[in-house]
Amino acid sequence: MREETVALLIACILLLPGCVASEDGVDLFGVEYREPPEAPDFTLFDQDGELFTLSEYEGKVVVVAFVYTSCPDICLVISANLDYIGQNLDDYSDEVVIISVTIDPARDTINHLAEWTDLMGYDWHHLTGPTSTLQDTYRLWNVIVDNEHINASQPPEDESNRIAVLYPDNSTFHHDENGVGLSGSDFATRVFNESNISYDMAEGIIGDWQSDGEWTWVLHAWNVENESWAVTQESVSSTILSASTHLAWAASNADLDNLPPGVDCDGRGWVMGSGGGAHCMCDDGYERPDGDWLSCITEDTGSSNGDGADPHEESLGEYEVGHSTVTFILDKQLRKRVAYSGINWEADEFLHDLKALVDE
Repeated sequence: MREETVALLIACILLLPGCVASEDGVDLFGVEYREPPEAPDFTLFDQDGELFTLSEYEGKVVVVAFVYTSCPDICLVISANLDYIGQNLDDYSDEVVIISVTIDPARDTINHLAEWTDLMGYDWHHLTGPTSTLQDTYRLWNVIVDNEHINASQPPEDESNRIAVLYPDNSTFHHDENGVGLSGSDFATRVFNESNISYDMAEGIIGDWQSDGEWTWVLHAWNVENESWAVTQESVSSTILSASTHLAWAASNADLDNLPPGVDCDGRGWVMGSGGGAHCMCDDGYERPDGDWLSCITEDTGSSNGDGADPHEESLGEYEVGHSTVTFILDKQLRKRVAYSGINWEADEFLHDLKALVDE
């Protein structure tokens, strides 16, 4: 009986984190896989819009973290740890690849990840892609991201269509109205008439601007998956509006970054949730008015504590609940060797494991 108890205790110890020798003789701090499984391959886009395929990095030790930029706490700690690790790899830096995969595909677009990477100075691969592709990746990697969390990452489905204009002087116009079922030209005519804006595309006129030999109007459509404007080859007259159709004309000599997005909250925040649960997460200095969950107003001009039901509270609870946060280390054969869960791990121990697997 005593021998059985000792054997059981030893087996339990080997399943816990701590610097213990693996079957390959490598001392690791993280929770190690006894029979390391091959990491499922994936192809996603990084913050530069370049394709990233995991299998192309065989021969390197790869760190894979599942995080998102809007996370209020846990992911910020993990990203800070990864930054520390990346800066302290020293001679091992060429042998280690760090990547983070978003679990918030709607907001973590390519453009947003590029801006966020530049802002934070986190110089590693930040990956995103279509929601369906990412959901397949979560499933294959056994990373839990429940439906509520995914739904909270989608734009609203309120059948509101947007017409936007970016003028040559980089000033803008936008108007939101239900135009589902209309052709793009009929919807544009209606919007511009209601807004008292001159519109004659045959003559190249929108408002006080007429295209000439130096610039022209370029029609864009809102790309729902990438959350960005894209030049469309389809004519405005042949476009039939669905609930997610948004159109914009941009002067060819203007800065496209100034064009309002297809979906926002008065230009002062971003939309979270879908359908009846859609609501604004307002930028600093702004708040939601009473009973209006799709607007942002200047703080102190209205209260966000009125009687209106908060769809965020009702349908989602705490947003950070509903996903697991796991950081993996893959060995040179791209097998899952070590997993670190949550934020209760030491960056120096993680760094030790990386170097040990490089030296293996």
